[in-house]
Amino acid sequence: MSQPASHVSRNTWQETLRDRMRSLSRFGRTQYWVIKHASLWLLGFTVLYALGGVLLGWRAAYEVLVGLKPPADAAFPVFGYVLSLAGWLVVPAFVGATAGYLVTRKIEGRRTVTLEALLDQMRAQAGGPGSPPPIPAPPRAGNPGAPSRASGP
Repeated sequence: MSQPASHVSRNTWQETLRDRMRSLSRFGRTQYWVIKHASLWLLGFTVLYALGGVLLGWRAAYEVLVGLKPPADAAFPVFGYVLSLAGWLVVPAFVGATAGYLVTRKIEGRRTVTLEALLDQMRAQAGGPGSPPPIPAPPRAGNPGAPSRASGP
């Protein structure tokens, strides 16, 4: 008979990280999205801002980020432009995407009728997805009520 193991090996940090990422499924969709996706964007922005603080100085990095100071006046103008673009494009886009996602989740949670059922109901009320109504024929040249194309004195 074989002897039982005298000690149990501990998980490596990769296995622990993998197990924690897999356990995120216990959260709701919103919490999962914030932890898994929003945290990555926040981490990237934090690294960018910290690098700006080190390279440009903390006050200058903040002023370039919010647009109080032109990026060309920074100690490193190229990085100043990157930080400025992040402040004017990435931050509002991230905030808008987060708000849009959260509002969409709230709306979906309160919806009592599915979207397909609602569209089917609207199609039925409108007469179904049949062909469009016929287009009336244009008036003929011999029609007395039609305007004349000939112009002259």
